[in-house]
This record gives sequence, structure tokens and C-alpha cells, in this order.
Amino acid sequence: MNLGIFDTALLTAAIVAAVPILFAGLGELVSERAGVLNVGLEGMMLFGAFFAFLGADMTGSLVLGVLIGVAAGVALAALMALLSVEAGADQIVVGIGLNVLAAGVTGYLYETAFGGDQVILSTIGNWSVPGFDRLPVVGETFFDASPFTYLAILLVPTVWFLLYRSNWGLAIRAAGEMPEAVDAAGINVRGVRWAATLWAGALAGLGGATLSIGQTGVFTEGMTAGRGFLALAAVIFGKWRLGGVVLACSLFGSADAVQLRLQATSSVPSQVWVAIALAAGVAVGYALLRGRRLGVGASLAAAAVIGVALALAIAQPELNLPSQLWLAFPYILTLLALAGFVGRARLPKALALPYHRADADAP
Repeated sequence: MNLGIFDTALLTAAIVAAVPILFAGLGELVSERAGVLNVGLEGMMLFGAFFAFLGADMTGSLVLGVLIGVAAGVALAALMALLSVEAGADQIVVGIGLNVLAAGVTGYLYETAFGGDQVILSTIGNWSVPGFDRLPVVGETFFDASPFTYLAILLVPTVWFLLYRSNWGLAIRAAGEMPEAVDAAGINVRGVRWAATLWAGALAGLGGATLSIGQTGVFTEGMTAGRGFLALAAVIFGKWRLGGVVLACSLFGSADAVQLRLQATSSVPSQVWVAIALAAGVAVGYALLRGRRLGVGASLAAAAVIGVALALAIAQPELNLPSQLWLAFPYILTLLALAGFVGRARLPKALALPYHRADADAP
């Protein structure tokens, strides 16, 4: 069976692309469940990418570089917590300001430190698991991978345990739903939110370090390219649930890998149209299984997408779409996902709302 572009190499590329988004998404999930909407995630990833690269270049150690990148993400997250948790400033405004600050600071420091020269560092190589790395399909993808990939996989059950099987996780979730109850139980709500925000900054910094010294070995201005915003979208698309966030990050990583592959093709392969038709069919089937009634407009739109995609797959026309469209593909997918799911998602009740103990004492 000829799968065309959908081969093991594409699966591997999808996992590689998803890992930085997953790091940031796992951090943002904890932050938002605690009630802090960390819009500055993009800036924290960019800080992590630059300072990990700078640290690795100055110390000659990639491991130290990663740790420095994580610390840089935490430092920017501390500023986020200071302004939004302590001062009660608008979290969206603060986050946007941090993104602008990170873009300016990293650009200036890069020019200052390297004088505009392109510096290339060695990256952390893949770690093979003997025996398992020879398994068909999954061996090359999951058992001959970067240590960042292994760490991202291990973090998923770790975050699950912390959020849903620990007292700390209970406090986190309660701080985002009913902070007054957390306060009444004798737990410092601001301390919980500080910890969640710093956790998000640490994982965002780790995601940035993955990009610069884990995957590419270079730093370029703005190299995060919106991945922090994709992580934000993944939390919303995943309905603030761990499984949904992992699925969303995988979806966005796959979209990124597909667009890179399609830029190298002369025309759109028929397998892409088949995949679009299947995705639309699965989305409709999932909605029906969940007992949702599709409106006339949604039904007609889904039928049109499936029909046109199947027709193009059969006809196989020579369509050479511009590369800019493929570059925008992951973000178009993000908009479609959010448009279809955010309206039915139940967000934490206290998300983005500042909390002061005086609020609970007020009549």
C-alpha cells in the first residue's frame, strides 16, 4: 500500500516538531489550571532558546546550556507572576508585553554577543534503545530519538500524576476553579499560582532550548515562530485536559511536518486530500458520538470538505500551491480547531482573574 508522503520519516518529523510545543503546552496546562493565563509563553520559549544557545557557547556544555535556558524561562515567568499574581495586572496585557520584551532583548543580545555572525553549535545526538530501535515504524521514531523526545514522553505521566494524584495538583486545580476555598483551607493561593507560573516558564524555556541546541544548533531572531501561541491554543483545543493537550500538540506538530514536506513537492499528493477527507469524517463522527447535533451550516460545510477532497484525490490535478500557504497551514489548522471547540469548552472559572485575600473577606 502506497502511503506517499505519509511514511516513517514524516512520523519522525512530526514527533520532532511536536516536542517543543508539548513542553510549553504541559507547562501552560498547569498554569491555566491554577488560574494564570500565560500569554507570555512565546517570549519564555524565545528566552530559553537564546540563553540556552548562549550558555552552551560560553561554557562548551550542552547540558549546562539547557539548564541556563530553563533558568531564563523561569526568570521571565517570575516577572509574569510578579506583575499578574502579586500586582494583579491584566494577564493578557502582561503576557503580550513580555513577548515584545523577549523579542527585543534576545535580538539585541544576539547582535552584541555574536556581532551578527552565524554561529553553529553541535546538537545533542539521538539515543538509541538497543533492540527496540529496529522495530518497524515506531523503532526509528521513538527508540532512536533525541533525549528531549524521551523527556517529553516521560513528562506526560508525570504531569498527570502531579495534577490528578497529588495534593499539589488538587491545590492547583482548586486555585483555578475556586481560590476562595483554597484560601479557606489554609493554602496560599498566590503561592500556588507562583509555583504554576514558574513551572510553565521552566517548561517553556526547555522547549526553547530544544529548538536551539536540541534540534538545530543555531539561534535566529524569533526562531520560536509562534510555537508558544500554538501551545496556548493546544491547551484550549484540549479543553484543559492532559490527553487533549497531548493530542493537540501532536496534531500541530504533524501539521508542521506535513507543510515542510509539501513545500518540497511539485503538486499536492492525492494522499493529502484523502487525509483531509478522513479528518473531516472523523471530526463529524466524533461530534455525533458525543451526542452533539450538527447545524445545517456545519453539516453542509463538512459534506463539502469531504466531497471536494475526495474528488481531488480521484482526479489528482496538478496543483502547485504557494509555499506561503503551507507555512501558514499549522496556524490555519489552529484557527479551525479553536473555532470548532472553544465555544463548547469549559474553562477554569477563575482563569485570568486576579485573587487577593481581601476579595474573600469582602461581604
